[in-house]
Amino acid sequence: MATPSISIPKKHVSTRWIGKLIRQLLFYVLLLVIWQLLASAHIWKDYLFAGPLTVLESTKALYQDGSLVTAILVSVRRLALGYGISLILGLILGLAIGSNHYIEETLGSLVVALQALPSVCWIPLAMLWFGLSEQAMLFVVVMARSSQLPWV
Repeated sequence: MATPSISIPKKHVSTRWIGKLIRQLLFYVLLLVIWQLLASAHIWKDYLFAGPLTVLESTKALYQDGSLVTAILVSVRRLALGYGISLILGLILGLAIGSNHYIEETLGSLVVALQALPSVCWIPLAMLWFGLSEQAMLFVVVMARSSQLPWV
């Protein structure tokens, strides 16, 4: 005996989808309004808590002078380089840990312990070891990406 299929009218689906979209938009508009009201109250210094209008003006100024695109490209380069390094290190460590029982017992436990650390923990160490440099930023990216690779 065939089970009858239940069909939902397309009008109902699109109405529900539009309602959901409107609720989400209103939620984010409300968040922006609250953010701007908090910034306008000057509870914190402007450089500590800028409002969305200030952020928008700054972003526009950075775009107009060309530094926004440069900053985005530098960040993407750091991310790609850091991910590539962590991928290579992760593969090497993963293969070594997976193929040798002694390495798994020793180095494997260290890797598992390091994976439990949040990425932000590496920032102070990177600053101590490398100073405020490109190497420090790359180190943080490598450590953050390495801890998220599934085979390590």
